[in-house]
This record gives sequence, C-alpha cells and structure tokens, in this order.
Amino acid sequence: MQYCPKCKVNIRGKKECCPLCQGALKDSELEMEPAFPVIKKSKVSNITFMKMCTFLFVALEIVFGTVNIMTHSEYSFIGVVMLGLLVAWITIITTVYLRNNLLKVITWEVFVAIVVDVYIDMHTGFHGWSLIWMVPSTLFGLAVATIIIAKVLKLRLDEYALYIVFDILMSLLQIIFIRNGMNKFPWPAVISIMIYLILGVFMIIFRFRDLKNASAKMFNM
Repeated sequence: MQYCPKCKVNIRGKKECCPLCQGALKDSELEMEPAFPVIKKSKVSNITFMKMCTFLFVALEIVFGTVNIMTHSEYSFIGVVMLGLLVAWITIITTVYLRNNLLKVITWEVFVAIVVDVYIDMHTGFHGWSLIWMVPSTLFGLAVATIIIAKVLKLRLDEYALYIVFDILMSLLQIIFIRNGMNKFPWPAVISIMIYLILGVFMIIFRFRDLKNASAKMFNM
C-alpha cells in the first residue's frame, strides 16, 4: 500500500503517482486489508474424516473376519475385537455428527455400551455381571451426568426432559431380566429403577408444563 502525503490518503496497489493530485507517493507501513474476510479452511472436513474412519473400520473388519474364517473361529477374542471396532466406529461417527448436542452423544454412547456389555456377558458364559452391576451403575451415572451437564450448559428442563424420560424407559427394561431370572442379584437394578421412578414422579408433579413443552417440540404439537 502507498501513501500520498499531500492528499493524506492510502492508495491500494502500485501507482507511479497519486491519482488525485498526481503527486509523488511514499510506501505506507499499513498492510492492505482484504476486501472480503478470509475464512480459514479446515485441513480435513467432517465428511472426509467420517469417510476415513468408515474405510478404516470396514478394512479392519474384513481383515479380522478373514482371519476368523480361515482359522475356523479358533480364536474367540476375534469376535470381541470386531464388536469393539464397531462400537468405536459408532462412537466416533455419532460424536462428530452430534457434536453440538452433548447430551444426545452421551445418551447414545451409554445405550451402545449397555448393549455391548450384555452381549459380551452372554457370549462369555453369562456370569451376570452386566445385568447385576454394569447396567444399573451406568444408568445411575447417566442420570447424574445428564443433570450436571444441563446445569453447566444452563439448559431449561424442556430442553433435556425427554432424555430423562428415555433414561427412565431404559431403566424399566431391567424388570424383564429380573422377571425371567437372568438377574440373580436384583438389588442394584431395583435401586436404579426406584431412583428413576422418583425422578419421573418429581418431574410430573412439579414440572409437568416443561414435559408438555418438550413433547410439543418433539412431535410439533
């Protein structure tokens, strides 16, 4: 950028003389600002990153699946590794896709973790650790995490009420395993169900309007 001491104006580009007074120009120390704001492009877009993760996941699944077939399922850990890769891929994809909704990410990951742990427990002789301890403790931790995140992000109840309703429904599913005898020590599950039911009753009695608003937003009522 150049400067005209007579007109006292900055002039863009390289000129031999001032276009206003035809006088001599001096080099200005000011940097010429771009006409439009410069937007920095990310090195890897979210779509590209998701494609890379998906390719890596499928490639590893093919490799482990081939080894499993060729060894006639001799190594039982291969199935667990393939399942772990699936969980990791789902976690990465949902985190990227739902990165602006932390509660949805955590709720989804907890649901996946519960399904995977129960599956692993059932395919390793079913010792019951998943239904007795893991599921109740995970659901209890999810309730605490949901409330803490909502408070930190200063969310209104109608913005996260449906997540708590979904958590209550997941806790009630434990009754199925208690009734069919798969949960041999039901106290942790019963306690988690009791806590969620108390939380649900509190919301219905004291914050019914927020629940109604949340339902209206979800179903466009």
